Amino acid sequence: MSYLRQIWGVTLLSLRAAIRTKMVIFLVLAQVLCALVLPRVVKGDGTAAGELEILLTYTLGLSFGIQALSTLWSSCSLFASEISSFRIQLAVVKPVHFSILWLGRWLALLLLNGVLLLFIYTIVYLQLRWVEQSQGWESGIVPSALRVASPTLPTPKEEARLVYGMMQSKGELPEGLTKKEILATLEEQAAERYDIINPGDEIVLNFHLIRAVRKGERITLRFRFDTEYSTREHVKGHCRIALQGQPALFAERQLESVTQNEIRLEFEADPFVAGVTGNASLRDFVVVLKHMGEDDKASALLLRFRQDVLLMIPGGTFESNLLRSAFVQGSVLALLAAFGLTLSSVFSFPVAAFAATVMLVLIMIGGGVLPLVSKEDEKKWENRVGVAVLRAAQTTTRHISEIKPLRAVVRGELIDNRSILISVFWNMGLLPLALAVLACAALRRRELANS
Repeated sequence: MSYLRQIWGVTLLSLRAAIRTKMVIFLVLAQVLCALVLPRVVKGDGTAAGELEILLTYTLGLSFGIQALSTLWSSCSLFASEISSFRIQLAVVKPVHFSILWLGRWLALLLLNGVLLLFIYTIVYLQLRWVEQSQGWESGIVPSALRVASPTLPTPKEEARLVYGMMQSKGELPEGLTKKEILATLEEQAAERYDIINPGDEIVLNFHLIRAVRKGERITLRFRFDTEYSTREHVKGHCRIALQGQPALFAERQLESVTQNEIRLEFEADPFVAGVTGNASLRDFVVVLKHMGEDDKASALLLRFRQDVLLMIPGGTFESNLLRSAFVQGSVLALLAAFGLTLSSVFSFPVAAFAATVMLVLIMIGGGVLPLVSKEDEKKWENRVGVAVLRAAQTTTRHISEIKPLRAVVRGELIDNRSILISVFWNMGLLPLALAVLACAALRRRELANS
């Protein structure tokens, strides 16, 4: 208990010190200006959906970026400034363990970021509701949260192994590449693979929902396709959704003169709930999509089944999903705070801030650069170090970029519990723990060097 009291004491002292600085005032003013000015400066497409996207994606995204940079740079100065001014000696002689100092400061940054996140989210939410009332938005513009189910397909890794086996049996494996390199390439291709649906063809996809549908609910099917823009209006289709195990229990829609490449269809769940018999499950559905466009006018459709075809059921309210988004962003800020504190334990403030900025740049450009690097270029000695650094940065931080909370809120997709648990485990658990151990070891060596 004394250990926890010491951590809480350091946390309170760090909070008081942060509140006394001008940084907190600057952040609050920046958040308010971002929330109030940006929606009036950035113009959308003139629709209510476009204004909703600006309010949520642009405003909250920019405010999060400001908060992320301030968190990273302020955490880079905490230990570095105390070490350079020898104030850390006063804390060490009490004695206070380095882990207490690190955890106390980290928790202070967490609490401060949590308050600021709730502040900006509250401002944006109130502004959104005010715009909704003043402009008379139709029902459904502000989306609720829907549970998302993707088609039941092999994972990219499983599909890569299947394709590798087929290529091996036919003697079509590329020369000069190891099995690991071929599997990695096949896995990347499987995740982004487009399937072609020619006029007259159909696809059959199985879905397994996280829970059974209930009476009074609606089942939403959303799919997005790519095709030539000039032939989009000639796209016609037939969609059928049936209960798995009971093909006679189905609902269907006809699609004609499609002008958008994203289609959203809603089906009442009551017929399925009332008609289910035997061993059929209200969690398992079969979706059949048929391309019925005219052969001489319509072109083939391209779909990524793993990303572009979703079956959704009610999962929560818009407000609950907004809170989930704030929590995910808070976990990312927790990791940035831990990273900055560790850098400040190892380096002086200018070096720590420079290293943090370089890391951010590597994370931002890595996702766009790595897919463009061929296997042959990666093997060249002059490229190995750069590719290895980019790959290490992407691998370490992939749990930050995998979840896009604001995009999910705008599209009405529930940020599920699994995504939140993954974010908490990596961004607020394992990685900060590893960084704390590294920071304590560095502080111990620097303290011995200064004594």
